[in-house]
Amino acid sequence: MSWNDFFSSQLFGVIIGALMTGGFTWLLDCLRYKRERKAHIQQKREELYIQACHVLMEHDKYCRDHEWPKKCKEMFNELQGKMLIYASKKIYKQYYALDTEICSVYAKMKSKKQREEMSNQIADKVEAFASAMRKELGIKGVL
Repeated sequence: MSWNDFFSSQLFGVIIGALMTGGFTWLLDCLRYKRERKAHIQQKREELYIQACHVLMEHDKYCRDHEWPKKCKEMFNELQGKMLIYASKKIYKQYYALDTEICSVYAKMKSKKQREEMSNQIADKVEAFASAMRKELGIKGVL
């Protein structure tokens, strides 16, 4: 059998068909993996951002009352590892800046009236932070 006969035989067609099918299957598997991985990370970010808002609101609530329970510190520390992995750099920096600001502002305020006034300003900043998270996640039409 010569090369000319081989290239014109059915066996060559079967080999080419198998290679094409295998290649397309591999390509589709790669694309599906990337899509599923992206969806998984998106879901983790959504869960993380909900937890981050909850932690900041709890933090604000307890600081307003001029208390710092162990619970808030534990919640904050528990979230640190997740923030490092799943949060974007922008959100990560905003989260820690906001948390630091909450701590420093309420530590300086002695009267309840001052703490209430600052609480409104902090609430506005937490809302802006939540808006930045919604924008990053592509959530529209909320608030």
